[in-house]
Amino acid sequence: MKKFTAIFFFLFVITLAHTQELNGVTFGFGAGFSKTSQTAYSYSLTTDDQHHLVTQALSKNGFVISSVLTVRLSNLKTETNSHKLLKANSTTTEAAGWKEKLAINVSLNLVEINSDNLSFNKNIDGGLGLGYMVNDFVQVALFYDLIRLRQLRDHVKDNYLGKSIPNGTDILNALDEKNNDLFYNKTFTGFSFKIILSLGSKKPGTAPATGEGR
Repeated sequence: MKKFTAIFFFLFVITLAHTQELNGVTFGFGAGFSKTSQTAYSYSLTTDDQHHLVTQALSKNGFVISSVLTVRLSNLKTETNSHKLLKANSTTTEAAGWKEKLAINVSLNLVEINSDNLSFNKNIDGGLGLGYMVNDFVQVALFYDLIRLRQLRDHVKDNYLGKSIPNGTDILNALDEKNNDLFYNKTFTGFSFKIILSLGSKKPGTAPATGEGR
């Protein structure tokens, strides 16, 4: 009975020591809070016969969901059960330091939500961020973002805010954001803090090893 107990304990320890090497580049999804450094505006015309131009400031704060490409700065492996991060080039189960847990992330925004509206991203908006790996599939990351929004041209706002906008011999009764005479793409900068979940973080087709670097 003691022999069986010893063998079981040995196999249990070996199982805990199994490690698997991580991919250097992974794809995943991130979600978190964002803040733009400038104020964006929405525009409309009043519903009366005068169709005066009115504007409303949009919230700088929002919630964003993004696709994320992650590039790890160090070669790492992980214990399959505990998800503890280890140095891949170590012949022992040496824990990875905080520098080894850093990663570069490139994000592409999919959905942006704020107090004013919910919008699915139609432009190539996103950012570049620095992440810290909590384990092999979870990160926390800070991003510097670039976001493009259709905004009314300055000369239109300056000349017609609170007034009717001429349209030949008549006046405009609707705003078309596709009209480049009225609107243009303005780039806003900002920051976002996201939690990232990586997909396929472990290298496929590698058999678990007992704590040895491969």
